[in-house]
Amino acid sequence: MSPTSRGNPVVCLVRPPGVETFRIGTSTLVPPLGLAYVAGALETAGCAVHVIDALAEAPRTRTRYFQGYLVGLPLADIAARVPADALVVGITCMFTHEWPMVVHLVRLIKERRPEVCVVVGGEHVTAMPEFSLVTSRADALVLGEGEETTTELVAALASGTSLDAVDGIAFRRNGEIVMNRRRGRRLAIDDIPPPAWHRFDLKTYHEHRFVGGVYSSRLTVPMLATRGCPYQCTYCSSPNMWTTRWIARDAGAVADEMEQYIAQYGAGNFPFYDLTAVIQKEWIVAFCREIIARGLEVTWQLASGTRSEAIDTEVAELLKRSGMINMAYAPETGSDLTRRYIKKKIRSERLFASIEAAAKAELSVAAYMVIGFPHDGPQEMRDTVGFLREIARRGVNDIGSGYYMALPGTELFHTLYEKGAVTIDRAYFRHILNAHQMIPAASYSDQLGRFALFYWKLRFLFAFYLTRLRVLGVRTVVAAIAQALSGRTHSAKLQTGLRVALRSGVGALKMRFRGTRWMPAEEETRLFAPWDAMYRRISRHRREAGVEAAPPLDSRELQNQNVVRALRLDHDVPRRLRLAEGLSPP
Repeated sequence: MSPTSRGNPVVCLVRPPGVETFRIGTSTLVPPLGLAYVAGALETAGCAVHVIDALAEAPRTRTRYFQGYLVGLPLADIAARVPADALVVGITCMFTHEWPMVVHLVRLIKERRPEVCVVVGGEHVTAMPEFSLVTSRADALVLGEGEETTTELVAALASGTSLDAVDGIAFRRNGEIVMNRRRGRRLAIDDIPPPAWHRFDLKTYHEHRFVGGVYSSRLTVPMLATRGCPYQCTYCSSPNMWTTRWIARDAGAVADEMEQYIAQYGAGNFPFYDLTAVIQKEWIVAFCREIIARGLEVTWQLASGTRSEAIDTEVAELLKRSGMINMAYAPETGSDLTRRYIKKKIRSERLFASIEAAAKAELSVAAYMVIGFPHDGPQEMRDTVGFLREIARRGVNDIGSGYYMALPGTELFHTLYEKGAVTIDRAYFRHILNAHQMIPAASYSDQLGRFALFYWKLRFLFAFYLTRLRVLGVRTVVAAIAQALSGRTHSAKLQTGLRVALRSGVGALKMRFRGTRWMPAEEETRLFAPWDAMYRRISRHRREAGVEAAPPLDSRELQNQNVVRALRLDHDVPRRLRLAEGLSPP
């Protein structure tokens, strides 16, 4: 094998098929922003980059998955398209429910090309690094922020130097898994090379409505204005992925990037994938004024949960004038008690004032709610029903209500696993994929079962939308539904959600009755069978190595813990794990 092209390392980056199931909400099939950033960094470093975008290359192809279905190239076709001169194959794995697919894809690549180095990065492998290596044939993982780490890893592989000095990776060597210390967060984020969108077919994503946020008829390009989040919510994997440091780009540089996409691609709509974009009022004011001063005729969205503290009347008016069409708050619950237990630093009074300011400026605002935290009971649900009616009256247009997911790498996950409420099996991966279905695949509440959660979800929806109907009137609602079914730009999240529900529902039905399976049923059963035992052995090893402490069995006690101390142990201590019997990849 020749590992270079004209003297430069050849890196093949893979965006695997998207995973879909019936859902009511905005699409999760979106352009791969993280992979585009990595591609840009590798190009800047002089690598020859080849991209296999399975979703964009076969947007109408469907394959039956262990739950739901895959959208994009069949996995065997992806393996066959890896260039013969590739030194490294890099695969992104953002979501935990994608991991079984990635395991199978890695195996298919290694069967065809055993000499190629397969590297996986993304939020899932960052949350479960040892598990990801022992359950797959991947050679290395990139943990956390990926641009610098991937570039340095490829350089080390190309030169044949040791990987021990590459911070932010885990890798396999001589029958051991080696965990290097985590790379520190990059502070000068304006110096990060821009995403290499020229490697991806943005028009295909747009034509098939594979875009985040509410739908726009204008070409959509996702962006990042900030990185990280300063909070420690117990259900969120952000602290493990990004630490708790929030870093904003220069507002002018973000506007420059917008202008570049307008000129290069004819783009006009920009959803921001930031974890928490609006934290500092000064920053969001400066950004809005940049857009206004340049006369940019664009729409942009803050589709992720946004903090309310920085949005007052002045900010709301600037958001509207600058073209912001969709934003979301993430109170998660209407129960003050639940917010305290999950370390959600938000006050209802401040949130209400922010909502009213946004409504006065005629902004489209959504609120994200989570149903069924471990300690939740009927009283917390009743509190949330009242809260939903209140925010509907004050101006929130839509709600997204998903069931609690026990995401790996979170404080709540560790508590639930310790008490035996979580088993790493097929059902576990299914419950994450099904979080936005009507009936949950699992319940982790001590007081509410699956069908009780379904009942409360219906109560939430009826309480919010009936109140909203009384505020808006029937004619306005009928007009909004008609707009959702048209090809025009949507004005609210629910409109896009209805289109996604129709598409994903039809796809799920087709796959259920006549779809080709991603692997034979017997092989699928064997794939999942050893995973929980593997994870338990890894957990014991981590405790013996002193990088993981036993979590409290009562999730309410997590409010008294500082996750930063636990993360420092995990991130700062290099370690090795011997691949003994029962810890060997398939």
